Amino acid sequence: MPIRTMLLTGFFTAFMIISSYLVIPIGVVPHTLQPLMVLLTGIVLGPQYGPLSIMVWILLGCLGLPVFNQGQAGIGMLLGPTGGFIIAFVAAAYIVGILTKQFARQNLIWQTTFSILAMLVLYIIGAVGFMFNFSYFLHKPMTWEKTFALAVAPFLPFDIIKAVVASYLGLKIRKALQASGFTLEK
Repeated sequence: MPIRTMLLTGFFTAFMIISSYLVIPIGVVPHTLQPLMVLLTGIVLGPQYGPLSIMVWILLGCLGLPVFNQGQAGIGMLLGPTGGFIIAFVAAAYIVGILTKQFARQNLIWQTTFSILAMLVLYIIGAVGFMFNFSYFLHKPMTWEKTFALAVAPFLPFDIIKAVVASYLGLKIRKALQASGFTLEK
């Protein structure tokens, strides 16, 4: 891995850590900027280094560094109700990265569509993990409707806004990197 690529991947890991601490207290459930950063990481770093950056963030959290939501840490976070969402961040970064790479149109509408598709996958994996956690660890089975109401619906409007912002910023950053001669694709 070239040193510039390694540094950029590390920067995005650091940005992911920072986004975990930036909490928007809307309603009962706090919102972080993690989904925005996951999408931005995938758009800018692509399908290879975007997920790698997110996996480094997860590894740091599992090793006990306070990098998860609001400074939480430990491998137990992956087994908790939000563990499916943490794991799904890797898939979302990959999906938005591969779609951006394969269909690079430098168009905000297309990029936002790719980001929303990645968010849909994130929600599906996260919701399954949420239901699994409640059923098998907490012994409180949960319906799809209740899971949607608790784990998806409160976040949906804000995550759509985050997808648009990540798409806009991602296109600008990719364009600036390409103009400087920097490329991540092989």
